[in-house]
Parts: sequence; structure tokens; C-alpha cells
Amino acid sequence: MIDRLLLILAFAFLPLISFAQNRVEVKDPEIKFSYVLPEGWQVRDDGYDYIIESQDVKDAYLTLTYVEKAVGTEKFESLLESQSVEEDFLFEVQYILPEDYKNFTVLKNGDTTIDESPASWVEFSHGEKGDQVGVFYMFEKLNQNFKIVGSAPAGEYNNVKPIFTAILNSFRAETL
Repeated sequence: MIDRLLLILAFAFLPLISFAQNRVEVKDPEIKFSYVLPEGWQVRDDGYDYIIESQDVKDAYLTLTYVEKAVGTEKFESLLESQSVEEDFLFEVQYILPEDYKNFTVLKNGDTTIDESPASWVEFSHGEKGDQVGVFYMFEKLNQNFKIVGSAPAGEYNNVKPIFTAILNSFRAETL
């Protein structure tokens, strides 16, 4: 009877232990954020982006970038300080993403919540022959603009999208 109870408890706590072991934490001087790293994915830090890459699906990745919102001084208000997250998002979609992703074409867009913060997203095709599908999310948290881009070959995107969603659902940011 006791053996059976211990076995049940072990199975009950197994997901918590596995979950904790796969959580990646990134610390900055002012904030830290974390997310659950899926099995079969690896992290690479290029100094600007945190890149989460699939080891199984070629060219499937998710990048995470964050920048502190601009703040003016007493004498001068920052132009960017008065710009909303929605305006920043539209600027990214209209100018930055088309420059970074060849043959960028918006497929659909919407709003969601990431770590209890409102987020905007856009799904898009890109690539030499439009053979890649990507998704871009942007939200503000802790005076930081977080920008997250996921991309995968078009034929693999529907298989990889739930993994992107799981990473986003596990995202947490807090001040140090």
C-alpha cells in the first residue's frame, strides 16, 4: 500500500520536476525573464537575440529580443517615449520585418496576452519562394519592449506553431 502511494506521488511530482529542469532564466542588470525550453530545442545567445532553435526541424527557430523604452530628460521629452506599443508594433510590421525577411507578406494578425501583458502578433510568409512562415509578437513589460519572432519552413509550421505557443505561454519576466 505504501509503495503504491509513493509511486502515485512520484508520478504526480514528475511533471513539476521536468518543468523546472527545462526552464531557462536570463538575467539582465534590471530584469530577468524565463521560459520553458522544449525538449529537442537549444538556446544560442548572439549578444543581441536569444535564439531558440529546433534540433529536429531545419530552419525552425524563435528569437527573443528586448529593448528598454526610451525615456526623455527633464528638459526634453523623448520622441519614442510618447509612442505607444501599438505604434511601435505597426512600425516593426511596416518597415523592419519587410527589411529583415525577404518577400514578407502578412497572412493574418491579432492580439493576445503574454505574461499578463497585452501583445500584438502578425503571422507572415517569407523566404526566397515564400516557403517560410513566421510569427511576430510584441508586448511591453517592465518598461521593456519584447519582440519575439518564430519561423519555420511552411511545410513544418503547423507542427512547430504549438511549440512556439508553449514557449510564449511559459514566458515570465520580473524585476531583480
